[in-house]
Amino acid sequence: MNSPCRTTLLAVCAILAALLPQAPAAGTGAGAEPPVAAPPSYPVPPWPVPDAPHPPHPGQWPASADRRADPAADPAAAVAAELNGHRTEAGCHRVRLRAALTRAAQTHSADMARHERLGHTGTDGSSPQDRMRAAGYRPTRSGEVVVAGTDTAGAAVEAWMDSPPHRDIILTCRYTDAGIGVADGPGGPWWTLDLAAR
Repeated sequence: MNSPCRTTLLAVCAILAALLPQAPAAGTGAGAEPPVAAPPSYPVPPWPVPDAPHPPHPGQWPASADRRADPAADPAAAVAAELNGHRTEAGCHRVRLRAALTRAAQTHSADMARHERLGHTGTDGSSPQDRMRAAGYRPTRSGEVVVAGTDTAGAAVEAWMDSPPHRDIILTCRYTDAGIGVADGPGGPWWTLDLAAR
């Protein structure tokens, strides 16, 4: 007859045996379940933790988002900040950066830098509206200002604001969207600001 202690010990052993993984039976073949793989280890997330020294990777946000980029690291954001400051003072609403308009503006800045020619007509004969439509933006109204040789975004906006025709375009309240391009090159940087509304 078993003692109470022996009975308890046997019960504990039976429970442990049930909980422990069983070794595969000898001769298990293709029909046996594969072993469970360890969970994958993931890299450190690409977004920064608070006070991270580097900005997020540009691919994290859609280009069309009205993101709050660091003006020191993003010339387009710096121009937009300066531009919207002047528009607010004049009683106009802020414009939002749009990916399609930025593509159009960047295409024109690169073209001007490549050919060292300042103007609104591209070397392919395109107008600002042509470039906007080619980039995927359908404007109902639009305007463009360009400048070359100003080293900073602030200097570019200041040059435009000191020119009455350019100032009038910047302070046209009916524009709602903006695209900004800048390209390095001899005589540059070459800046393009496209303003439009759908």
